[in-house]
Amino acid sequence: MPTLPEPSSPTAPRPDRPSRTRAYGVTALLLLFMLLNFADKAVLGLSAASISAEFGLSASAYGLLNTVFFACFSLAAVLVGFLSNRVRTKWLILAMALAWTAAQLPLLVPAAGYTTLLVTRLVLGAAEGPAYPVANHAVHKWFTARGRNVASGILSAGIPLGVIIAGPVLGGVIDDHGWRWAFGVTGFLTLGFTVLWLAVGREGPYGAVAGDAPREQEESGPDVPTWKVLLTPTWIAGVVGGLASYWAVTVLIAWVPQYLANVLDLGTRTASSAIVFPWAAQGIAMVATGLAAAWLLRRGLSSRIANGLVGGVCVTVAGVAVLLLPHVSSTTGAVTLIAVGFGLGAVILPLAQTMSTELAPVRRRGGVLGAYTAVYSLAGVVQPVLTGRLIDTAGSPADGYRHAFTLTGLLLVAGGVVFMALVRPERDRARLLGAGPPADDRATVPVQSTTAP
Repeated sequence: MPTLPEPSSPTAPRPDRPSRTRAYGVTALLLLFMLLNFADKAVLGLSAASISAEFGLSASAYGLLNTVFFACFSLAAVLVGFLSNRVRTKWLILAMALAWTAAQLPLLVPAAGYTTLLVTRLVLGAAEGPAYPVANHAVHKWFTARGRNVASGILSAGIPLGVIIAGPVLGGVIDDHGWRWAFGVTGFLTLGFTVLWLAVGREGPYGAVAGDAPREQEESGPDVPTWKVLLTPTWIAGVVGGLASYWAVTVLIAWVPQYLANVLDLGTRTASSAIVFPWAAQGIAMVATGLAAAWLLRRGLSSRIANGLVGGVCVTVAGVAVLLLPHVSSTTGAVTLIAVGFGLGAVILPLAQTMSTELAPVRRRGGVLGAYTAVYSLAGVVQPVLTGRLIDTAGSPADGYRHAFTLTGLLLVAGGVVFMALVRPERDRARLLGAGPPADDRATVPVQSTTAP
């Protein structure tokens, strides 16, 4: 059975192995980075009712704020993703965090209106688009292949934690001090992170940027052009599943808080607390699937099973839950289905990031991860405007949300099925390296030393 090249020959020098303390310390900082990233995203959804009332916005006009954000988000993700192949991730992360701060604080000025809000969302989208792929690229430099599923799962937990922590806090700030101070709080917190990252942030040993002195990489073998990686069935399946998953994520960010506050009549403060449930479920699901995938790989099962089957099943179940949501009358039942549907719906994203790392040589990894984020985040460009239109043209807001949730559920089911059917990372990696497909898709990714973090 053909196998992939070993990480290095017995005589080749190995990169210095980082201590677990240092590796997980940097991971914790990047977790905080992602936590702030999603707190910054969520503040608009939590403030939507107050902003719409102050500026007299329709659902479509509010949706445009989100579309502008995600359009710049997608473009910047791919551009900065390729830049991260040449620039140290420490400086990219610092620049992004400073830009987040600059995009939030101007809204504290009372004269700042809808145009200012639109421009700052544009800037914030451009600065936040590369955050997830660059953070993954940064954290993967601290771990061998064996530890990356867990590291990506921890990093991805910052996505729901940002809203779990920020939701109730910012909801209280909005009720007590107005929506502008919610933006101010997130801006000042992000400024604090930049100081901490400048002092403590470091590059890991597993992967160098262009221009560095040569450093032995954990993966050996021939270089592979980026475009070949992007044409593999595994990467394409990750994109299809990612588009569906991110569609659900953007619905959760932009519209579910309003659904809870206005359609279920919970009010802003209670809705800001209730929104914790789907984000908490998402955090648990991301970490659990990362741990499950790592355990299955250690047991000798293929990445096709550990990542593809596990992720696809979760997202398909999520789609069924979202399809049922409009047909449940009780508030408890609706919040439960929201937690299951929007909680499980995002697990494909970190799994697909890990599989992209499996396929791409270290020197191509930043570009591949950036391209992946750029494509799946296009869902955020289309979804807000389309959902706003569905709500504005429906007979009632409840009918509009019913149409939006039905569409989201169908996309999740389709994305989960495609992900399960096409993901074959071992086969695709073998073909990229010219070894031919492995006979049984099993255990072709090299197993690293258990002393690595």
